[in-house]
Amino acid sequence: MKYPILFDCDPGIDDAVAFALAAAHSDVLDIRGITSVAGNQTIERVTGNALKLTAFLGMDIPVARGSKAPLLREIIPAGDIHGETGLGNCKLPETDRTVAGEPAPLFLYQKLQELREGEKMVLVPTAPLTNIALLLKTFPDAAEKIDKIVLMGGAITGGNITSTAEFNIWEDPEAAQIVFSSGIPIIMCGLDVTCKCGFNREQIQALLAGGEKAKAFGEMMDFYFHTEVYTDKQRIAIHDAVTFMYLLHPEIFSGQEMNVSVDCSDGVNRGMTICDTRSWSDAPKNALVLTDADSEKFETYLMEAILSHDKK
Repeated sequence: MKYPILFDCDPGIDDAVAFALAAAHSDVLDIRGITSVAGNQTIERVTGNALKLTAFLGMDIPVARGSKAPLLREIIPAGDIHGETGLGNCKLPETDRTVAGEPAPLFLYQKLQELREGEKMVLVPTAPLTNIALLLKTFPDAAEKIDKIVLMGGAITGGNITSTAEFNIWEDPEAAQIVFSSGIPIIMCGLDVTCKCGFNREQIQALLAGGEKAKAFGEMMDFYFHTEVYTDKQRIAIHDAVTFMYLLHPEIFSGQEMNVSVDCSDGVNRGMTICDTRSWSDAPKNALVLTDADSEKFETYLMEAILSHDKK
């Protein structure tokens, strides 16, 4: 099965690895458009990164510039984790590619309108959900053309930006609540599963010793080990790649259908995804929340995908 896909992102090291995974499987993942949104870095930087990544990986896919800030809040980039450019210490070649003329919500809607009769799109957001919320609120009929949303964000318990919230949801909780309450089928790739999916130091060293493209992605991911989060750790999580890996290999994941809502307050639990795990709950189940993964298979499949780019 070939998935028609719209990819919404804020590259971002792990977004960049998601690019590499998707580009290696263009026979299955038919990405028809990419939109940027401020998150890991400012909109100027993440948009530039998206253009450079498509050029570097030979992806002939239009890129549209998206929201420069959350719906109601100020943007707080994650430069401490992703570096000044958003791609760690990696400097990708410059490109003369330019963005599409339409803003992201209109661009997304137009791509949905281009679908053939009976065809539906898969949305893959690996960033704050600002663009997706604006799409659904500006063009309510867009939901009819969306098969499902496979997103990276949230957690059943814990967080990585606060003790209870994951970064993408915390950055724009109002947008996340709009998406989770949309009625569109959602697969939530949250920290419960993404923290089990990554590479160790030896695997990244192997990439650094590889060809041009393997080395570039190795440089990006190696930056993590020089941040406060990973300095003393042997493994990094590659959160955003889980979305595309789920589409490619759903058999290596497990999860549970549950009701998910978002804390939109300004309190200590801002951005918390409230996941109702009670089997007897009558709350409507609006998401399949992934909870586990075969880590070894994830590593194998992702390594094969990255290395494949230097063989083309």
